[in-house]
Amino acid sequence: MSWLMAFRTFLARLQARTLRRRKVLPKAKALILDAQGQVLLIRHPQEGLWRLPGGFVEMDESAYAAVVRAVRALTGLTLLDPRPIARVDESRFRPDAMYGDFFQMYATLFWSAHWQGTAHPASPPWEVAFFPQGALPRHLHPEVALALEALEAFRATGQVKVY
Repeated sequence: MSWLMAFRTFLARLQARTLRRRKVLPKAKALILDAQGQVLLIRHPQEGLWRLPGGFVEMDESAYAAVVRAVRALTGLTLLDPRPIARVDESRFRPDAMYGDFFQMYATLFWSAHWQGTAHPASPPWEVAFFPQGALPRHLHPEVALALEALEAFRATGQVKVY
C-alpha cells in the first residue's frame, strides 16, 4: 500500500469518527406583547422572514439570561419579567453545516409584557416592529404562530407545554 493510499484510509477513518455529528443547540426566544397585544417581531433582509427575537444559549448561561441578552442585543429592550411558557423542539435534522454536521435545536419560549427601553434595530439591516395579532406581516416564520398558540395554552392552563 502506498503512503497516499494509507493517508486516504486514515482520513476516511478520521472523518467517520469526527464528522457528521449531531450537535444539540439550546435556544431562547421571546414572545413580546405590548399593552394592546401587538407582537414584537424582527427581520433581517437576507432571510426576509419576520420572526421572534432570541438567540442561542451560550455555554454556562441559563435560557433566562440568554433571552434577556439576545432581546437586548437585537431590539434594545431589556425584558423585566420573561416567563417560560413552552419548550419547542426545532429538531429538523439537516446537514447544513460545514462537513455535514447535523443540528438539533431546542428553544425555550418566554413571554414578556414588561420591559425597559425603546424598540430599535440592533444594526441597520435589521428591522424591529410591533404588529397587531390580526394583521401580522407576510413572510412570517412559522415559529410566530406556534408561539401565539403556546401563549394561549399557557394562559388557559398555567402549564409549560412541549411542542
